[in-house]
Amino acid sequence: MKKSETLLITLLLFFGVLIFPASADDSVQLSPESNNSENSEISNVDFDYYTYFFGLYSQGNNVITRYGKPPVLETETQKENWNSTLEELSNEIKDTVVSKYMYPHGEVMSCGINAKGYFVILFKYGNVDEQLMDEIYSLIDNSAEEMGIQDIPVEFGYGTYREVIYLEGINRWYWFGENTENLSEADIYTLEEVMKQKTVMSVQKTVAAYGNIPLLKDKNETISWVNELSEIANATEEKITPYMEQGQVIRYATGIRLEVEINETLSPEEKTFLAEEIYQTIDQEARKQNVNNVPVIFMSTPEEGIKGSDNSNNNSESGSGSSSGRNESSKNNSIPGFGLLGSLACLCGGWRLKKR
Repeated sequence: MKKSETLLITLLLFFGVLIFPASADDSVQLSPESNNSENSEISNVDFDYYTYFFGLYSQGNNVITRYGKPPVLETETQKENWNSTLEELSNEIKDTVVSKYMYPHGEVMSCGINAKGYFVILFKYGNVDEQLMDEIYSLIDNSAEEMGIQDIPVEFGYGTYREVIYLEGINRWYWFGENTENLSEADIYTLEEVMKQKTVMSVQKTVAAYGNIPLLKDKNETISWVNELSEIANATEEKITPYMEQGQVIRYATGIRLEVEINETLSPEEKTFLAEEIYQTIDQEARKQNVNNVPVIFMSTPEEGIKGSDNSNNNSESGSGSSSGRNESSKNNSIPGFGLLGSLACLCGGWRLKKR
């Protein structure tokens, strides 16, 4: 790998990714609504609930609070128009957000939209308070008013991040969230440019999402959580294998959630039935291990590939976990390397590349 290449990699590793400030316990608490939903029907296990305009890709978001009033979007055309409007708004505020509020200068890690039409700002867990959110909301609201939008709906939340980037100035992989004091101006600029990019997400059809991903405040909590899910996956793999042998399940993976990829050729009714049946099996084992509301996503993957405007990005969220597949090809797609990074990925997750 050449040093001149800048790669953004998502790693689910035993030693974690995020580094949080000592004052993390002073952060604002989560909304009583919990997670990223306005009702119990929305689960933070379904990552497709969010689309990102710029910043890093987050998994398992948890809501802090919401401002403004969401629009009534009844048709797909209305949703598309509203999404385009908010993306235009994000472009208007991007330079200010990146230079003042976004990592490496601040706590913001992601900017996007959710399925309910809220403009979304996500932080890494740490120095976040109401004053900061009020200040950012004022910036967004003022720009929105110039576009003719009143009472702009904005959701603030915590995201979960496991991303590193190779920085030539320090000649090593750098974990997003690390202290930036010893970085050169060139390295800071590199981080800024990464944060300006649009995150590309893999195309998946969510069949069902069950359970809940808890708020993971630091790397130790993340490690512990992934280990718990890995134990559940190991205990249930034998029961999932028959579904793979019959061609109903393509992949069973472990990450920050458990992932079950169902054969795309099955009918919607068959997919729904399988999801319900398999989740009962996983949930029973999880409860034996004192994990309630275990997060599991059931999905199928069409052949279209990747969605997003930046075709140079090669992100694969669906390969973000250690997995069992029906054949060798499936395994190779889920685990793209077998060096140091590949071996660690096999132990506790996968990795995602983003070449700049």
